[in-house]
Amino acid sequence: MASIKNIVLDFGHGGIDKSGKYTTAPNKMFKFPNGEIAYEGFLNRQIGGLTEIYLRSNHPNFNIVTTVKAIDPRDLSLSYRVKVANQLPPLETIFISIHCNASKHHNASGFEIFTTKGVTKSDALATSIGNRIKPFYDKLNLKLRFDFDSDGDLDKEVDYYVLRKTKCPAVLLECLFFDFYQDFILLKNPEFQKELAWHIYQGILNFLIQN
Repeated sequence: MASIKNIVLDFGHGGIDKSGKYTTAPNKMFKFPNGEIAYEGFLNRQIGGLTEIYLRSNHPNFNIVTTVKAIDPRDLSLSYRVKVANQLPPLETIFISIHCNASKHHNASGFEIFTTKGVTKSDALATSIGNRIKPFYDKLNLKLRFDFDSDGDLDKEVDYYVLRKTKCPAVLLECLFFDFYQDFILLKNPEFQKELAWHIYQGILNFLIQN
């Protein structure tokens, strides 16, 4: 195994509290014409929480850290999330932020994975996770929105705060588009969540083995 000892999982945005309130409302949610409502932060916690379970169950020697517990509905600040990661030695740590996407006209679909600009260890982490998700999404005929046109690898390069400010290798996953109904049907499906989380976990594991 590599020198990585700490795996930080970040579940984007807030969840649903005991009173049924979505703590990120009215942002990061979408009501479909049939009345169903998609809450991104809730979906992030479901997928990320399963990823956490796989890691903890199979690799007790790793230090698995979450910026917020999957059952905690609070919408914590970006600076706090970064602080959690940066308290750990950067050469021994990786950071994975789990999200679902949305689009202006609510008609986009597919998976994306983001890193900061330039060639870093984050690129290898993104490629490892993307390579595990690709056959799973191909099987379901889901779009993979990879960035082959610029530097030839899978990740898209952006200046998202949680990527730019973390000192360790960091990636941000957009699992599917929560405001596109065909994607949402899958995102809320427990079996899809389990398999997606398994492939995220396997991608993380492959990176650790190779690095």
